Amino acid sequence: MSSDQRSRLVRAVQQRKLQLSMKEQGTKPDALGEWERKLLKEDLSDLAPMVDQLNAFEKRRITDLKPSLNLQDVQIDGYLLPLTQSNRKVTEFLLVPIVGACIHVPPPPPNQMIVVRYPQGYEQGELFAPVTIRGKLRVGHSKSNLSLVDGAAMVESGYQMSADAVTAYKK
Repeated sequence: MSSDQRSRLVRAVQQRKLQLSMKEQGTKPDALGEWERKLLKEDLSDLAPMVDQLNAFEKRRITDLKPSLNLQDVQIDGYLLPLTQSNRKVTEFLLVPIVGACIHVPPPPPNQMIVVRYPQGYEQGELFAPVTIRGKLRVGHSKSNLSLVDGAAMVESGYQMSADAVTAYKK
């Protein structure tokens, strides 16, 4: 795909998002900026099938779970976000793929988060230090209330685990 073709495709995706946003919010074209009005007038209809394919791919990318992982013994590295603590030990947490993933930025998609229960507790050191978990993975959506010092939010995860081990990550 040439640079011009990619640019047109990006504008077609932006145009679709703008149209959906306007419909949801009841926004009229005269309330938009010059660039947005120009984007709406551009004929990108030939790219509609490709935009549909991209949207479908993105939806699958962030929602599809892997049933083949159900009840598999796995070892996964990630970052711990505490949900429940007892005696300075974290007994339930979210395992997320990126440091600092929380309620202040869009959380990772559910298929990238695991609710981990570890009854013996993990004594958390540094807040942003990675960990390694081992145990049997279960596939299925769940929601957890993630509370931090400055706010709380319900977050959805696509996997759960009762961990056999939680250790500090080692390279």
